[in-house]
Amino acid sequence: MYGYDLSEEQKMTLDMVKKFIGNELEPIAAEIDEKGEFPMHLYKKMGELGLLGLRFPVEYGGSSNGEEDFLLNNLCNELMAGASAGFTLSVGASTLLFGNNVLKLGTEEQKKKYIPPVIAGDRIGCWGLTEPEAGSDALGIRTKAVKDGDHYILNGQKTFITNAPIADYFIILARTTGGSGEIYGGSAFLLERGMEGLETGKPFDKMGMRCSPTGEIFMDNVRIHKSQLLGAQDTGFLGMMDSLDVERAGSGIINIGIAQKCLDIVLNYVRERKQFGRPLAKFQLIQEKIAAMYRDIELARAYTFHILDMAAKGKKITREAGVAKWFATEMGTKAALEAIQIMGGYGYMKEYHVERYMRDAKLLEIGAGTNEIQKLLIARFLLSR
Repeated sequence: MYGYDLSEEQKMTLDMVKKFIGNELEPIAAEIDEKGEFPMHLYKKMGELGLLGLRFPVEYGGSSNGEEDFLLNNLCNELMAGASAGFTLSVGASTLLFGNNVLKLGTEEQKKKYIPPVIAGDRIGCWGLTEPEAGSDALGIRTKAVKDGDHYILNGQKTFITNAPIADYFIILARTTGGSGEIYGGSAFLLERGMEGLETGKPFDKMGMRCSPTGEIFMDNVRIHKSQLLGAQDTGFLGMMDSLDVERAGSGIINIGIAQKCLDIVLNYVRERKQFGRPLAKFQLIQEKIAAMYRDIELARAYTFHILDMAAKGKKITREAGVAKWFATEMGTKAALEAIQIMGGYGYMKEYHVERYMRDAKLLEIGAGTNEIQKLLIARFLLSR
């Protein structure tokens, strides 16, 4: 698949993913988009199949035994995004943004408590960073955590948080010391639904990624024990930066999956659709668009997978992740728009799904740090050398 040398075990897992997508996810993708509903039964089914634990060690219920599983996880996410980008986004928020942060930063007790239920599909997690006045300015968050003996008291609000309306577990970034803009002084905390003072809002009504619930988190004097601190106090922003790097590079995989699906749909369409007495596939302007889509998908996939492989090996990827996100996410939106253009009026209709892929793709140019922010980060790095 895509020129990668896969083991027999990896091939078997990919075949399982394809069957899950074809039999379970793809048939309801348009419906869950229309209704704006997250299919919890499919999340649970993924857990039962072992597909939520590909990046997690076996001691916590996962199946990972080496770096090769990161490649497998990337390929699975690309395939899944080609069916439902919104579902893939929510799965990633739970397993990557919540689960993987617990894996990297948590105590042994925290790992054993929170990871197994998530990768079994019994619980779903989220990662709370963005606030009404702190989006691209991540260090400007106003949520506060005040030490009170063996406890912390949390007050604040988060918004645009994937999975917030349905989450069982929450990672919340709060400022414990220092002022706005300071890299030190942030801390991460593990919260659970049902804690006194913790509330979530209704899912937002969105343009795309509609089956992935996005919403607000409210904390009013939430009292939590110090054992719920994730990582060391005042170092939460450092962990946040590493998490954002992986999220940014990983978000490109969703748009690569979208672009590949759009290309597949277009290829079938232009072979069958006729204009002026001959198939659209015979027109050179159509051929040019198709060739450009293929070129950009291949480039985005190769670079994004390379960057995520670097991250799996423990290398810093901040600027590379910015390049990967910028290129892959814009590529996905462009590919969906080109598919609509090639298909004309049919592309504009919901029946062919490319309009849904266009709506979904646009989000990834905004989330995890806008592409404008990625450009600034890359330029500042180059100018500082």
